[in-house]
Amino acid sequence: MELNIKDRIYIPQILPVKGSFMEFNLKKSISKKIGITEKDKEFYEIVTNQELGSVTWNPEKDMNNPIKVEFTDDELAFLKKSCENISEQEMPDDFWVTVEKIYNSIP
Repeated sequence: MELNIKDRIYIPQILPVKGSFMEFNLKKSISKKIGITEKDKEFYEIVTNQELGSVTWNPEKDMNNPIKVEFTDDELAFLKKSCENISEQEMPDDFWVTVEKIYNSIP
């Protein structure tokens, strides 16, 4: 699955706060794969404004250089379940684009 910065910010918000030990390990594995590193911050020019609570980055670099992530079947099933658990919540449209990307990657 190809992920952009916004996807990598939204996916942790999709994951549940509580769960079983197995779910905890799946969440940890997913987070490790999508996490934004210091190298990413430098390359994509990611800047966090604590006062405004906002994050900005270079959209051109982001669109031209998405990361490719391979999720296991268990991780995809967990992501799908997590998406279904929040499906009735109100979220911005671009959040649902990330959810749609997850669903489209499930075989």
